[in-house]
Amino acid sequence: MRILIFTNQLPKITILLLLFLVSGMETVSANSSFFDYLPKYRKFKSHYQIDKIEYQEKRTIIHFRYVIQESKVATFYNGNHPNSWYLRTPTRMRGVEIQFKQLEVANIAVNNEVRRASLTNVPEISYDLNRGDVVTCQVHFVRIPRYIRMLDMIDGKDGHMDQDKLNCFDIMIKTKDNPLLGNSDNMVAVVSRFEQSFKYVKPKTEEDSVMSASTSTQPLDQASSTRLPTTTRPTITRPSTTTTEKREVVNITQEPEPIDYMPAALASMADLTCDVRAYLPDVVFKEDETKFSGRVKAIQNIRMIADYVKSYTNAQINLYGHTDIHGNPRKNLELSRERALAVKRELVNMGVKPDKISIYFFGGSQPLKQYKNGNSLNRRVEVEPVCLD
Repeated sequence: MRILIFTNQLPKITILLLLFLVSGMETVSANSSFFDYLPKYRKFKSHYQIDKIEYQEKRTIIHFRYVIQESKVATFYNGNHPNSWYLRTPTRMRGVEIQFKQLEVANIAVNNEVRRASLTNVPEISYDLNRGDVVTCQVHFVRIPRYIRMLDMIDGKDGHMDQDKLNCFDIMIKTKDNPLLGNSDNMVAVVSRFEQSFKYVKPKTEEDSVMSASTSTQPLDQASSTRLPTTTRPTITRPSTTTTEKREVVNITQEPEPIDYMPAALASMADLTCDVRAYLPDVVFKEDETKFSGRVKAIQNIRMIADYVKSYTNAQINLYGHTDIHGNPRKNLELSRERALAVKRELVNMGVKPDKISIYFFGGSQPLKQYKNGNSLNRRVEVEPVCLD
């Protein structure tokens, strides 16, 4: 169906209504979820970038990254705040300007440590950040209708007038069949070049170092052999507290090798046993997805882990992300990482300290024993309490 809107013959309210209706029809008929790993846009400064754009069924998510150049307080706002991000059609384009309100900012992380899972229930939040800190977050908007080809992302009210704001202009809105979407390897390379261009960027945390090993130029089978030492338990050390780092840090110096037993399903807190893995039966993922299928049940399942940590305050938690055996090994490795991180973010949102949680991810290299030939149940996250004296 093709709808023509003659703007010079209709009142403004009618134009907006028609645009809304067209947007709804286009969104419903939009392609299934996909990623733009090579976003194209303009910006004022070099210290920030869009890592990728995620097109979901009902949302468009911009994965954003920036480097702190001078120590300062950084503030994030929810969608109801006038200083929140918003999308708009470029002002130079003809016709009525269309704006899309920010729905939420999610997974705010500093140097790969998740500080806040979501800002939906908080007007704003601030962090003291230092030169060299790397900040990442996900900015959520509605699914952009297919008839829109280009948008600006503006950092707050009147933000387009300030060149110190984190603005991105002329963002190309792509479709699933666009040949310029790229792949996850392209994104990893762009992120690496971006951070290497700043000599003062802080060293990466353990999660990042694991990711670096898994996305290095060596073959995957070689990378896997370096991830799996001969010991079955990770060695955990606790560095002393310094004046620059006040929180307690847990460093994982070795990673566990594959288990030789079938993990039990986590049905209650009683199923959590020291040094024994269990899988989360209600944390379910569709193929190539990192968001939960059936979020309510997933949250209830994850809450059992949070309750366990609150009951046993000395316990640490290991999370293991997996995919099915099919598909691209490198993409599966990234999927398994994101699935484990999705559980970690919910635990942090429930009050579990980030430094109590370590993640590992293996792609499709560790299928469940009875599903070695492939099964959707291989798309799972396992949990293992590490009980310390």
